[in-house]
Amino acid sequence: MAASTISLTTTFFHHHHHHQPTTTTTKLSTLFGLKPNSGSRRRGGVTMMASYKVTLITPEGKKEMTCPDNAYILDHAEEALGINLPYSCRAGACSSCVGKIVSGTVDQSDGSFLDDDQIEKGFVLTCVALPKSDVVIETHKENELVD
Repeated sequence: MAASTISLTTTFFHHHHHHQPTTTTTKLSTLFGLKPNSGSRRRGGVTMMASYKVTLITPEGKKEMTCPDNAYILDHAEEALGINLPYSCRAGACSSCVGKIVSGTVDQSDGSFLDDDQIEKGFVLTCVALPKSDVVIETHKENELVD
């Protein structure tokens, strides 16, 4: 966890002691009470986190869960519901995990596979999708993508 402390403190105090970041950091984080765990990697140390209701319409029926806005929907479905959605790369670079948004919004900017037209049509890479509102997603939509 020292790495996140270093990046936090060096951001604020980059003009001090460039040659010994480790010792400086330890002193500064103690002095200013910076905790290495303050917040998720996406929020730059601010511990505000929202959760949204995510409804997945799967071939086995409708599944609902509450998903934090910094958790990928595919991962969270596995952890919270124990359901295995399709995936292969888990990096947003293929179409195995693709779903279709019925309502709501997600941030899938970590993905690279879908083009703007597909995203506009509502296609979503569940492995890199972070909920930005309550959202309803139909899963297992890879075959619709290629048609």
